[in-house]
Amino acid sequence: MKKLFLFVSAIALTVSLNSCSSDSDGGARMSFKVDGIKKSFKTFIYSFGGTTSVYGYTGNVDNPTEEVEFDLTTGTGADKISNFSYYTATNDYSPVLFSSNVTTNSASSAKGTFSGTVEPFGSGADLVITDGTFSGKVVDDNN
Repeated sequence: MKKLFLFVSAIALTVSLNSCSSDSDGGARMSFKVDGIKKSFKTFIYSFGGTTSVYGYTGNVDNPTEEVEFDLTTGTGADKISNFSYYTATNDYSPVLFSSNVTTNSASSAKGTFSGTVEPFGSGADLVITDGTFSGKVVDDNN
């Protein structure tokens, strides 16, 4: 009986450790460096009214410590990211010099790279963003 209990416990533990995580983010990922410090974001890529938008956050979605959002214009190639914004607890930033390369941009997935310099809306120093990447499945929000 003791062996049966241990066997059942081991199976339950294995199943709980290997269970699937929520796929509400569509498997999307985003990371980049800000002034050399690596940042990883939980990300949603969604389509709304014909526009593909990418939204990333750190911390809790209802109370993020940092946020990124941008839109992808139609097609693939250089400079397909528009409306880029980076938000921290202390400031909001918009691009000064910015480049992107979108390698996948379809109704089902999006992938690309980005980098550039962003300036604060208020006072403060510009930030340099390097090694930016994003990828994931597109969630259709057209309800």
